[in-house]
Amino acid sequence: MSHPGKKIRNGGAFFWASAACVVFVISACSPTYPYLVTNDTCHCEEYTYHDRSRKIKVTIRASYKVTERIHSTIELTFRNGGTDTLDLGQAYVRGTSENVRYQYNGKSLPLPYVQIEPGDEYTITLGGSDTEVVEDPWRRIAGERVIIEIMKLRTGNITVPNVVFVLVPVNPKFSS
Repeated sequence: MSHPGKKIRNGGAFFWASAACVVFVISACSPTYPYLVTNDTCHCEEYTYHDRSRKIKVTIRASYKVTERIHSTIELTFRNGGTDTLDLGQAYVRGTSENVRYQYNGKSLPLPYVQIEPGDEYTITLGGSDTEVVEDPWRRIAGERVIIEIMKLRTGNITVPNVVFVLVPVNPKFSS
């Protein structure tokens, strides 16, 4: 309906904002749970590895959801605070799960051919699902441990030592 001399503004914006709220509410109810990065100093949902001599950082966060199988997502952010380019071109990532049978479990996969200039960062999201449908996938979460290893990162002509993260899922069935 048109109104002469009067423009109706933001009607579409209201619709999209309302739709976004509905999507947000629905996604907020999705059964997604975090992995905790565990080491000597932390049991954290997000952890940053610092290589102080080369001034690089790698931040990891991970989550999973359970349907008829386990679905996991891992986010890695590489930050270059040094003076040389951080090169992912020859780097690999390997994820090894103790309980979940991911398609590439225990296999090294190449990272994208990316060069991160000093002061820049790059984020990659990895996802995987259990290759088997089991009667009770929550049993695979009990006692689960995932090791993420990043190999052959380079700054200038120097290969960075392997970066290793140990992840343990938060299990809501055991929370009090």
